[in-house]
Amino acid sequence: MAFEDKPIRRSALIGPWGVGAIVPFPNDESLMIAGLDAWRYNDASAFRIIDERLTKRLMTNELRWPPDYRERTTDQVNSMLRIPAVRFPTWHYCPFCGSMHKGTLYEKQPTCDAYPWARGRVCKPGAKRKRMVPERFVVVCPEGHIDDFPVAEWTHSKPGSPPYNPLTCKIRRSTGGASASLSGVFYECTCGAKRSITGATLPGALAKLGLSCSGARPWLGEQDSQSNKCGNENIRVLLRGATNVWFADTRSSICIPTSDTVYNQKIQAILREQYDFIVSRRVNDNWDLNAIDLIASMNGIQREDLLAAVVKRYGETDYGAMSEDEISEEEYRSEEYKALIKSSGNDNEDFHSIYCSIDKYSDVVRKYFAGVSLVPKLRETRAFVGFSRLEPTRNKISETKKTLRKGNGSWLPAIEVFGEGIFLHFNKKNVENWAAKPQVVERIKKLDLSYRNSFFREQDNGALRPEFVLLHTFAHVLINQLSFDCGYSSSSIRERIYCEKQDNKLGMLGILLYTASGDSEGSLGGLVRQGHCNRLEDLIIDAIHNASWCTSDPICVQSSGQGPESCNLAACHNCALLPETCCENGNRLLDRGLLIGTLNDCSIGYFSDILNR
Repeated sequence: MAFEDKPIRRSALIGPWGVGAIVPFPNDESLMIAGLDAWRYNDASAFRIIDERLTKRLMTNELRWPPDYRERTTDQVNSMLRIPAVRFPTWHYCPFCGSMHKGTLYEKQPTCDAYPWARGRVCKPGAKRKRMVPERFVVVCPEGHIDDFPVAEWTHSKPGSPPYNPLTCKIRRSTGGASASLSGVFYECTCGAKRSITGATLPGALAKLGLSCSGARPWLGEQDSQSNKCGNENIRVLLRGATNVWFADTRSSICIPTSDTVYNQKIQAILREQYDFIVSRRVNDNWDLNAIDLIASMNGIQREDLLAAVVKRYGETDYGAMSEDEISEEEYRSEEYKALIKSSGNDNEDFHSIYCSIDKYSDVVRKYFAGVSLVPKLRETRAFVGFSRLEPTRNKISETKKTLRKGNGSWLPAIEVFGEGIFLHFNKKNVENWAAKPQVVERIKKLDLSYRNSFFREQDNGALRPEFVLLHTFAHVLINQLSFDCGYSSSSIRERIYCEKQDNKLGMLGILLYTASGDSEGSLGGLVRQGHCNRLEDLIIDAIHNASWCTSDPICVQSSGQGPESCNLAACHNCALLPETCCENGNRLLDRGLLIGTLNDCSIGYFSDILNR
């Protein structure tokens, strides 16, 4: 069901909202974005995003922009493309008299029908009906299911309470008393049953009542279905606006040039416009060579080159022919890393990096880095592949995609953004010598222990590497300094770490700091300018000096574990944490001590010599 006059940005449908997320709207409305089966396009080709490398990795046929409510369809002048949604939670209550009503996923926002038994404030019959407010509590399952809070079962769960009869029982919600906690929220039934919501949010509270996960998936239209019952007893009662109700699983990719002559810029443009037509002419596994020859001659290219490009793309985007073997994030980024450590692309492509010899910079840069690449132009594609609840886990792409639809569709929502950036290539020999220091190894053990015990850990391939924590923390302090010097807000600069957390198979040691926006022109060059010689040196020196002291020191620098799941050491909101749009690791695995040293041992810091200049 598409609800009118509920605008939402298309980029917001990749994060912080998306399929299965509860979106709050004005006038106390709460809607859940429906599954991809319900998304409709008048002309899907107009919304297609071309990124063969990411499409192949996600094992999907196509990436598409979400429909825009401002885009009118061609067949109906007054019609607009809308994102479908369902109404969730379905339990509502009147903010005036407290009367409760359980509706359906597809009805309009309910209004209050006065119940004559309600004491105190009563909605008068015949008066203008008041909009009802969605219940503030929901039940969430670790498997990704979500359901309404069992208001009726909870109200009648006290010993001696009469059983719930849906035909005669009417429930009223009330708040009051001296307490502002959950003990001040009561459910009261006409049969006399009454209970506050105290204790409902504790782990195992619903399991004690014999309740388990129903397997409800409202975003797919599945609710109260016994055939899909999950049965998980580890369900939790949460506020519907809590941050752990929904976590987006997105995968991003930097568009890089390829050495394959088939995929040149001109052929890419032809594929964007004519690929669907060429595939539609394919009969009995044979390509229509006359159509391909005509398109090639009209565009001044060789028929063999166009045919090879079409065949290659068809093989990569055929969902049934794709391999289920998934490459790791680090393996995927290694291609980008190879393009960034040299001059690649040009200003006429979507990616352009200019490698600057390290000899041009002063010893401040030469000592710690092997090279600098200025990236005046880049394109990033961000695809939404699924979501999780309670914990931000990353499952296999093939598994997490199943949460988005019931059918066999093979496209995923995505956006593309343009911008600029600076890539810093660390000196491998210096970093390895620093990471081998016994005091550095001993310090990283504290962080590794917290990381092993956290839900953030993705796989067990060995101990956490100090190299990764070094690069990650340095990226954060440099983003803070760039926001001061360039005038960008810190939330508009993103990091991309090229370093493995545990293994060292690929030998990557670099960070890309970039700004990316939906504007096709990207940004205005202010970020790239800071990468030039005589500017980068001052930027790094200022960043290290500012990181050497935190307003929470000495408590911060002496911390043995802080932040989410204690996955940080010397890092807090006053020194190293960034807005969530900047950090790809959830503000975890940070430690200023590896940059500037500790109060007891300055040699731990990789950049400690800068403080002595």
